[in-house]
Amino acid sequence: MADVVATGRAPTPADGGRWALARITETADAQVSARRADEQIAWLREYASRRINSWLIDERRCIPPHIAQDFGAAGLFGPLIEERYGGSGMHFADLFRVLEQLVAIDTALGTWLGTSVFPGTRALSVWAGDQVKQDWLPLLATGRTLGAYAQTEAAAGSDFSQLTTVATPDGAGWRLNGSKQLIGNGTWAGIFTVLARGQAAPGARASLIALAVPTATPGVHPGEEHLTFGQRGMVQSRLHFTDAEVSATQLLGEGDGRAVAMDSMSASRLAIAACALGALKRIIQLAGRFADRRRTGGTTLRERAWVRLWLAETIARTDILHAMVYDLCGRLDTGQAVEIEPIIGAKVLGSEWATEAADRLMQLMGGRGYDEANIAARMYRDVRVYRTFEGPSEALCDFLGRRALRQPAKVQEALTRCCGPDLAERFSAALGERRPHGGAGADTSHAPVAEAMLWTLAAGAVRRHAPHHTHAQDVAEHRLQQALEQVRAVCRRPTTVSDDRLSDALHRYQQTIGDVAQHLPGSRTDVDVLLSATSNDPGSTPSDARGQDCVPALAALPPGKPVAQACGTRDGSLP
Repeated sequence: MADVVATGRAPTPADGGRWALARITETADAQVSARRADEQIAWLREYASRRINSWLIDERRCIPPHIAQDFGAAGLFGPLIEERYGGSGMHFADLFRVLEQLVAIDTALGTWLGTSVFPGTRALSVWAGDQVKQDWLPLLATGRTLGAYAQTEAAAGSDFSQLTTVATPDGAGWRLNGSKQLIGNGTWAGIFTVLARGQAAPGARASLIALAVPTATPGVHPGEEHLTFGQRGMVQSRLHFTDAEVSATQLLGEGDGRAVAMDSMSASRLAIAACALGALKRIIQLAGRFADRRRTGGTTLRERAWVRLWLAETIARTDILHAMVYDLCGRLDTGQAVEIEPIIGAKVLGSEWATEAADRLMQLMGGRGYDEANIAARMYRDVRVYRTFEGPSEALCDFLGRRALRQPAKVQEALTRCCGPDLAERFSAALGERRPHGGAGADTSHAPVAEAMLWTLAAGAVRRHAPHHTHAQDVAEHRLQQALEQVRAVCRRPTTVSDDRLSDALHRYQQTIGDVAQHLPGSRTDVDVLLSATSNDPGSTPSDARGQDCVPALAALPPGKPVAQACGTRDGSLP
């Protein structure tokens, strides 16, 4: 029996805003969901000790097939898929408990699971039509195939208003053309959610649409992999479309691509916050253990004032983030819609705090932190992307600050709903007392306004969800007061670099360090021209200049003439 009945629609302004996040799909009974999460957490703890080697995954840049298979059998891919399609229909709070546990075991594996579940399956489980759901959700729920979400492009980034991938109406469907990049699960996925510019129906105004596109569709070409700084086990790659035919049944969200995109980004941002929470708890665990055992100058690091101060601050941040994440989960799991502001707040604070804590853990460990065998370096590389995934922190803060300044009434209404009237009034009062500097660079005021909003959201969450954490409450209140004072302060325009000053600096620095581009060839990965199925295939030509000349020469080679002569070698040797 379901706790939350599917609404079958996007949230409306009455639910908490046009782009508010809501559960929408049906969930299992609360006790059933909690029990499933407990069972998965227990299974992960036992499984990880025997079957996961994080160092090898990182070194080989590949998640072993047995892990994907075993995760599927354990039901880890199906928490956001309804039971009637083979999923577990978990509550958000229970899903995030599982995600926290896996991130603590292996940050990259936890992030990969989050990527597979949220952008990978949610768009289909929430927005697809019956046919797509019947065909694909049972496979996705059991991990027999993986989903991927294709929005990011080279020029547009994740800004869906600037996408250039085009879906052209063609009879009963569309022809899809364009390219995507940095797609998690890109070359592993069996089906993609693709965001494109197009018409939902012939004659309709061109807008953003979302389409469910199987990888096997003619005209879909998985592209090159990105060798990323962290998260090395999860493949991230490019994706190309050339006249790929997509049928009308594959349209998502009844043509409202913006609703699909905003829902996916909001849900994924909340998942990133949950991942950051799991990482923070593991970092504190490792830091406490190391500080207890490492002695310098006749005393343990734990007795050093700077270590105790850092641990106190990090524990407070972790408790605040826990309150923010699970307060939002509680609202979602009881059928409420959640505004975009607190979701962004949890994502920004969580990703910034986890990255800073991972860096400080490396510093605490000294030379040991720089050793790849000691976990900390890999954790830093893996959490660093949280600040970028689903929108960089700076862009999201700019959005919050601009929104507060341009739509103060709407923001106060949202803060009142999620933080209470007193905190909302304090934020609005500070906003009304600010003295903008005006002129060029006026957007510099967005950052302090956003900071004040973040701490307003944090203080509200701690009050509601963690009233017993007095230290977390004190920290949140202190930071909020500081942030509000910054908003009230006279805003002088900060000294920014002028074009002339930047040009002068670049010229001076080039005189001392040059501007060297490396041209030494890397690994050769293309098939030798003598083994290629088609000698004129551009993808099969050798990578050196002399080898490139061989292709036309071989094509016109007279019978009996030595190959080496055709390739232009003087001594008759093969290139």
